[in-house]
Amino acid sequence: MVATKYGTPWAGWILLGALGANVQAEGDSAALNAALKQVTAALGDVRGVVADVEYAEVVNRRPIHGTGKVYVNLRGAMRAEIGGDEPRTILFLPPNLYVYRPADKAVKVNDLTDNPDRLAQYLMLGFSPAGSAMKKGYEVRLVDNATLEGTPVLSFLLTPKSKKAKDAARAIARIQLWVDPATGLPAQHQIVHSQGVVELNVRFLNATRDDALPDALFRPQWPEGTKLIRK
Repeated sequence: MVATKYGTPWAGWILLGALGANVQAEGDSAALNAALKQVTAALGDVRGVVADVEYAEVVNRRPIHGTGKVYVNLRGAMRAEIGGDEPRTILFLPPNLYVYRPADKAVKVNDLTDNPDRLAQYLMLGFSPAGSAMKKGYEVRLVDNATLEGTPVLSFLLTPKSKKAKDAARAIARIQLWVDPATGLPAQHQIVHSQGVVELNVRFLNATRDDALPDALFRPQWPEGTKLIRK
């Protein structure tokens, strides 16, 4: 069983914007490669993860908060059940991102090839069986001596670089991952829209390995009478 040591409640929305001071020199790749290898080794053969989440989003300066549970299949699927200000279910099943809101009795389906500005899809970046996978589509830089709530972590800054990611580059100003070095699992994500109108911060707590997550958990099945809205 793999579990993170970050169990302290995270209060409210925290925007950690002062990142530049401790970022590694651009040409210094040795420390970055060592950190990515550490993530890969820590993850080992993990195939599924369950974690508590604290969710904070700012849309046009309006804060939205929630807590819930996230289920991740490291083959590329994620489901989040979020309560709080705007209860919702978020299902990431490439190439689609589903957002179900029980209050509206509707689920919005976003084709991610046409909607790179849907920030939730980028949360999967931290759930990779190989840390080096991040380097395929992103410039990755390591933040030196990073901590999270006083605990040493590995922290990465990502910027889209490839032609396939050019639309993402226009949509995303910054992605930062905080990773538990003992487990290789994300402890926190922060994603900022390039126009500054959307910010997403997700804190992962009590992350636990679960290689037996049922496939049905990641199927787009919704209550009878739910409206389907394609974006």
